[in-house]
Amino acid sequence: MKRSMALCLTLAAVLTLTACGGDPQEEGLFYQASGIRPEAVLLSVDGREVTAQRYLYWLAYACDYLAGSYDTEGGIQWADTVDGQNLEAYAKEQALKNTALYATVENWAEDYGCTLTDEDRDAMEREWAARVAQYGGEEAYLAVLAPMGLDRAEAEAISGDYYLYRHLYDLYCTEGSALAPAERDLETFARERGYITVDHIWISTAAADPADTEAIDACRARAEEAFAKLNGSADPAHDFAILAETYSDEPNRDQHPDGYTFALGDGTLPEACEEAVQALEEGQFSGVVEAEDGFYLLLRKPVDLSAVAPDYFDALLQAAADSAEISTTRALENLDVSSFYEALTEARAEQASAGGEAA
Repeated sequence: MKRSMALCLTLAAVLTLTACGGDPQEEGLFYQASGIRPEAVLLSVDGREVTAQRYLYWLAYACDYLAGSYDTEGGIQWADTVDGQNLEAYAKEQALKNTALYATVENWAEDYGCTLTDEDRDAMEREWAARVAQYGGEEAYLAVLAPMGLDRAEAEAISGDYYLYRHLYDLYCTEGSALAPAERDLETFARERGYITVDHIWISTAAADPADTEAIDACRARAEEAFAKLNGSADPAHDFAILAETYSDEPNRDQHPDGYTFALGDGTLPEACEEAVQALEEGQFSGVVEAEDGFYLLLRKPVDLSAVAPDYFDALLQAAADSAEISTTRALENLDVSSFYEALTEARAEQASAGGEAA
């Protein structure tokens, strides 16, 4: 099923959990960097306790992002700002948001009776084996995970939460279930977020030299020919798809036979096309629209709510996470982000050095 990219990437990223069984561990990157035991509770999300191991992963994740964007020869300049916050406050906020999102997935799974199945566990085992093979052995793969604060138990917990997420979505797609959306709610969401469904015929000018007016004119003439046939059709909505098979240069048309459903402004179509399609009523088609990458004919269709449904599910989940009741501990409130990340960077370097010597 189509998934929202932002949430799918987040859920397929990394969620760390405390290792299963055994005595609490006082080792590992995050303990070295923070001095906080991995199993210590730092916060709760709607009553679900969140350990240091989990929260500190997300804090490290946020800091790594900042290091890639704001690092200078002197390291991250924590006094710099993003979205009106200094970088330390921003890192903490992003870590808290991701933590709350994952906790909400787990809370929802518990509330709606979603659990891992034997099929899920078999699939997770295959995924692990594939990664091990990809990196040339389990030891090599674990060495890739180690700088992220992960071992096998924690990596498998990631997959477990992803499968819970999928089960929740499947329940949401089941008519009459406790999570199934009402059609009017989908319609309202689509309208408020500016979703439209558009089919198009695209005559590309990518192969033409912009200075070659003859080649550009040939592309325009081809688009005008398609428009003339469409304009003379007794059933243009039906014939649009047929003409697209003949005229359109869209390489992935077979993946979108009924057109694209998207939110205005997301870059799916060129700006000139978005402006043109907004002037159309559902069922109407445009004349030839010139854009930077070629010429378009556009057909506005009724919004495909089935294509909107995945985004609505993600929005519901995100809204639940944003409105969750969060309680934090003094240890979290007193955590100094810059000191934590500096210590984490040193611990990673030591880990890499030890790994190199062992090899």
